[in-house]
Amino acid sequence: MMEVRMSCFFHTREGSTERFDMKCCTPGIARALLAGLTVLLSATGASGQSKSELPVPDVLLGKSELTGLSKSQLEFKGIPTDGPVNPDEYHIGPGDGLVLNVWSSAPEEHQLTVTPEGYLLIHAVGAVDVKNSTLSEARANVIGLVARKYANAVITLTLVNPRKLSVEISGQVMNEGTLEAYSVQRVSALIEQANTLPPTQLTKRFYDKDKQDLRRSASERFIMVRHLDGSTQRVDLVKYRITGSGTQNPYLREGDLVFVPSRSDKNNLIGVFGGVARNMSCEYVQGDSVTDLAQLGLAIIPRAMPEDATLARQSPDGIRMDTMHINLRAIVERRQPNIALLPGDRLVVPETRELRSGSFVSVEGEVDRPGKYPITRQDTKLSSVIHAAGGFTKDAYLPAATVFRSKGPAADNDRLFEEERLLSGRSSLASDSAYFLAETSLRLQGEIVSVSFPRLFVQGDTAEDVTLREYDRIMVPARTRTVYVFGEVKQPGHIPYAEGRSAGYYVDEAGGCSDDARSGDVKVIKRTTRTWLDPSETTVEDGDYIFVPKVVRYPFAYYLTTITQAAGIIASLATVILVVRNVK
Repeated sequence: MMEVRMSCFFHTREGSTERFDMKCCTPGIARALLAGLTVLLSATGASGQSKSELPVPDVLLGKSELTGLSKSQLEFKGIPTDGPVNPDEYHIGPGDGLVLNVWSSAPEEHQLTVTPEGYLLIHAVGAVDVKNSTLSEARANVIGLVARKYANAVITLTLVNPRKLSVEISGQVMNEGTLEAYSVQRVSALIEQANTLPPTQLTKRFYDKDKQDLRRSASERFIMVRHLDGSTQRVDLVKYRITGSGTQNPYLREGDLVFVPSRSDKNNLIGVFGGVARNMSCEYVQGDSVTDLAQLGLAIIPRAMPEDATLARQSPDGIRMDTMHINLRAIVERRQPNIALLPGDRLVVPETRELRSGSFVSVEGEVDRPGKYPITRQDTKLSSVIHAAGGFTKDAYLPAATVFRSKGPAADNDRLFEEERLLSGRSSLASDSAYFLAETSLRLQGEIVSVSFPRLFVQGDTAEDVTLREYDRIMVPARTRTVYVFGEVKQPGHIPYAEGRSAGYYVDEAGGCSDDARSGDVKVIKRTTRTWLDPSETTVEDGDYIFVPKVVRYPFAYYLTTITQAAGIIASLATVILVVRNVK
C-alpha cells in the first residue's frame, strides 16, 4: 500500500513555528486533510495573521510532490485552432483545466479542473457551478466569489488545458461516426477530420474524383449541429469565412451531433463574377446581401469598375431576367443602402481591358544568353530579342535557325490535338487522315514561322524581321559540320560537310551504294523540317541527312500471282472484244 508523508508548519502568536507531520495511505486523503486544515485555520484565524496572508498549501499552488506537477507543465501543446479562444463563445465542460491566479504582494496560483458534474472546487470558496456556462460567464462568477476573500488583489481565470471530447458526424463526409476532437476546435475542423483518410487509403482517385465530388455535393451553409441539451444551431462556413463570426462556426461540445446535408441545386443560386479576386457561386440563405457577395469575391481587383456593377435577378418563374446597375463601391463604403438578395441573383463587376501583358518568348541554343525574354503586344521584333540575348555564338548555324509558334502553353497541346482530330473528322480525308493527324500533332508542338535568319542577320533584309508573339520559341542550332548518310550504302555514318557538294558526293564518301540500293531514289532529308526532297530540288546543307532506299525484292509466288491476274484480265478483254465483233 502506498504511504504519503506530509509536514505542515504553523506560526504561533508568540512567533514560534510548530511542525505537524501526517501519514496517509493515499494522496487523495492527504490532499483532503490538508485542504480541510487550511480552511479551518482560515476560518478561526489561529495563525495570528490576516486571511489574505495565510500560507497557501503547495497542493493548491500546483507544486505538490503528490502529483509531480509544476506550473509550467501544462497538457495543452498547440492543438490546431483557427485563432485564440473567444471566451464569449467557448462553453466550459468536464475536464477543462483552468488556472486561477491571485495577483497581490503574495501571489497565488491554483490549478483547477472542471469535475464530471460541472463544478470548480476552489479553496475557501467551495464548489462553483459552471455547467452550460461560457468561459466569460464562468470567469465573472469565479472572480466575483474569490474577490470576497482577496479584496485588493487582481484575480484572473485562464483556460490552459482544453478538454478532449467525442462528437458524432454524419451526412456528406468520407467517414461518418463518432470522432475525437478538442473543445477549442470548431465544426469546420471536425468536418475536415471526417474527410481525411488514413495514408493507407489515399489513392489517385481520391484526389482526382472523390474529394472533388464531395466538395461539390456537400452543403456549406446548411450544416446543422444538435447540442446535448436539445438545442440546434445552423453552421454557415461561407459566412464564417467572410465575417469571421464564431456564431457561424461554433466550438464543439461533448454530445454534439453534426449533420452535413447534400447541396441542393435550387439553393446554389447566387454568385459574384468579373472584376473580383475570386469568381464563385454558393447556396442562397435568407438575409444575404450585395455586400456579402462582394466579400465572397474576397476583393475588388484594380482594373474593376465597381461603379458600373450589374445585379442580375430572375423572375420567380425563372423565365425573365431583370438587371439593375448599382454602384458597388458606394454600397460597400456605406454611402448607399445595401440591397437584399433573392434566390438566383448574380453580381457582375465589369473590368477595363488590360492591354499590358506578361508575354514572353524563349531563346534556346547558340546565343550568348539563352532564356526567356519579355515582349510587348504586336511590337517586339525578332532582331531585338536576339540582341537582348547577346547575339549568336561562333558555332551558331543560322540556315537551320527556326522560330516555332504555339497557340498556348505546352500543357494545352493534348486538348488542342483532340479538338483538331474531331474537327478533321468532318473532312473528306480518307486515306490521308492518319497523315493529316501526324502533321497536326507536329504543328501543335510548334508551327514554323517562315523566316530566313541568314537574310535577316547577314544580308540585313528587314523584311525578314518578323513580329514575335507570346509562347514563341526561337531555336538556334549549332553547326554539326557533318552530313549523315544511311540506308543502302557500304559505310553509313557522318561524312564531313563540304559546302556546295552534291548528294552523290556524300554517297560516294560513304562507300557507295550497296547491291540492293535503289540509287535512283536517293532522298535528302532536311535537318530542321525533316522534309524528304530529291537531290535536284535542294542543296545539301550542314546537318542534313541522305537516305538511300533498298530495292524491294518479292518472292516467286508474288510474281506468279501477278502474272496470273494479268493473264485473267487479258483473257477477259479478249472475250469482250470477240462478243462485240459477233454482235456487229
